[in-house]
Amino acid sequence: MKKYSFFLALVPCLLFGGRYGIGVIIGSPTGFTGKYFLARKSAVQINAGWSFIGNVGFHITGDYQFLFPGVIRGEEGRSLENVVPYLGIGGSFRVKKNEPANDTEFHIGLRLGGGIEYLIDRFGVFLEIYPVVDFIPETDFDFEGGLGFRFYF
Repeated sequence: MKKYSFFLALVPCLLFGGRYGIGVIIGSPTGFTGKYFLARKSAVQINAGWSFIGNVGFHITGDYQFLFPGVIRGEEGRSLENVVPYLGIGGSFRVKKNEPANDTEFHIGLRLGGGIEYLIDRFGVFLEIYPVVDFIPETDFDFEGGLGFRFYF
């Protein structure tokens, strides 16, 4: 059994080769995060967890990100390749349980925002904020985002 567990843990490392990261995000949602680099300047991110703002409920987001490595400059005009700002567009899905009515409410919305990630060897620390326009069940405006870290394989 230990051999199979080791093999299953090794497969993503071999397939994605430093292009995939998993970690934790604290915010909205609070839970797990994953990021896959499609190229040097693009990535896909998925966050899944729980939303504790308002009614507690399951929350999942997905974004396509436009990355801007080397845009931030340090001393003497050198670009800081390990500080990567990004803009993203994606969707948000939340399930909330309303206590007095004892019914379930689904929220689906469009996210458009961004953040910044600081990459240190195989670790990344990020901060992001995404304004969200919910379309279902009604048009509403909200903010999502958080602080998190990832380990890259």
